[in-house]
Amino acid sequence: MQNLKENIDKLNKYLDNKDYNDIDIIDLIKYISNNFGTKLKLNLEKKNKLDEILKLKSKVLFVLVDGMGYYKVNSLDNSSIIKRNLKIPIQTVNPTSTACVLSSICSASYPAEHGIFGWWHYIKTRNVNCCPLLYMERKTHLTLDEKGIDENEIFKFKTIFEKFKCNVNISMSREYINSKFSRKFIGKKANTHGFYSIKEAFTSISKRINESNKNFNYIYIDGLDLASHQYGIESKEVKDILSEIENGIKYITENNSDTTVIVTADHGQVNMVSMLYLNQKNDYTKYFYALPSIDTRMISFFVKDEYKNEFENKFSSEFKDDVILLKTEEVEKYNIFGKVNLSEFARNSLGEYIAIVVNNKFMVCDSVNLEDKLNTKGNHSGLTKEETTIPLIVI
Repeated sequence: MQNLKENIDKLNKYLDNKDYNDIDIIDLIKYISNNFGTKLKLNLEKKNKLDEILKLKSKVLFVLVDGMGYYKVNSLDNSSIIKRNLKIPIQTVNPTSTACVLSSICSASYPAEHGIFGWWHYIKTRNVNCCPLLYMERKTHLTLDEKGIDENEIFKFKTIFEKFKCNVNISMSREYINSKFSRKFIGKKANTHGFYSIKEAFTSISKRINESNKNFNYIYIDGLDLASHQYGIESKEVKDILSEIENGIKYITENNSDTTVIVTADHGQVNMVSMLYLNQKNDYTKYFYALPSIDTRMISFFVKDEYKNEFENKFSSEFKDDVILLKTEEVEKYNIFGKVNLSEFARNSLGEYIAIVVNNKFMVCDSVNLEDKLNTKGNHSGLTKEETTIPLIVI
């Protein structure tokens, strides 16, 4: 493999970055879950640390803000309620793609276990390229139901919320609340609520919190991530959404004094300097038996055996300044997808190669997405500390 030494050094620097506490989002979910009656294994040192930080009350509101990384929160003015209550930076899972992280949160497991790595996914047993969150085939936009694929063929995990020994309330945008992925995330026991606005999300969950003496409540807010993609992470649009979130949190704290509010994110974002188009100089499609998957800053390539050497040489030569190309077995040695062995399903979800963009660029592999991606300002799914470090805010 013809990777530049400086790219290997960047990769090692990303993976060795320890300017955050050695707690990750799986540790956090396990800790909260155990507080509500589950018995998940958690490192004692991490448990003790979270005991000191969280001090959970009988009612918990867990707010997940899509795309709100630690460094974004840490840059806010001290008048911000979320900045004032920022406890520590923690680590998310990799790849830093929303489908991957949400699957990890609801299953309390690493991507290496559940096998949903990103926005795009390949179901090898069915030879179908799909978008897990949309539950849709990529090219035809047919639902996976229309393709005759059962949800359990792609979502191998079970939601942890069904094991909670308390009332569970889940709030998401009305656009997502009844999707196949959301129903898998939520499970069969939780109460659900779809909202049209951030204000409605907080006012509605406040009422549900007061309905019982012990409960777990979850709000997923997606607008900040989209605004960061479209306008950049420092944009007015991002600041406006943060202001709405702050107002919602203030409303909860004023009306629910018996509730611990925890705010975190699935990933951060970085501003982009340019886009890489895979097929701009060479047509790589002849090498593939499936469409490239995962996302735009970490890509999995499914390469036919007879083309492996040619693909390696051509790709490494063309993109050597910005992308590191690894064989999948090499990636596993780095423990990028979690410090556990790849499950059979996870291994089958990956191709023969993983490409990691090491600079502030992203790669589009499909001409269908070119126009959609041309104006992208912010992005994620890579391994920089800005993408992988998320805030732990406790109020």
